[in-house]
Amino acid sequence: MQISRPTSAPVQTSLVYLTVGCLTIVWTAVWYVYLLNHPPESSGHFYWVAGLLLTGLTLVIIGLAVGHIGRASKAAESSAPMAVVSPSEAPAAAPVVGQPVVPAAPAVPAVHPGVNGVGQPVPANTAPNSIP
Repeated sequence: MQISRPTSAPVQTSLVYLTVGCLTIVWTAVWYVYLLNHPPESSGHFYWVAGLLLTGLTLVIIGLAVGHIGRASKAAESSAPMAVVSPSEAPAAAPVVGQPVVPAAPAVPAVHPGVNGVGQPVPANTAPNSIP
């Protein structure tokens, strides 16, 4: 006899994050109240309280996000299956999925050493801004 339905992995993960996060927040609040009633000699304990509180809040946020992602993926899994087309059934002009189409590179004119862009030879021993 089954008492409860099996849950998916994202839902279980979400519940773990939410439970640990909430318990961390509760016990951090208890420790904070204790520190207020029994002040320590240094303020280092309050940094630990702040760190644990932020850790608990982060775990709750992660748990909520994982739950939302799990619900979205469940909706995507339960939708109608997509049709699979074999290569023999595909139209001849259809591109194959997964292979990127690379455009051809534009033609670059060849430049030969010793010839300027107009096709005339470049003088060999001339330097710009040189004094003769």
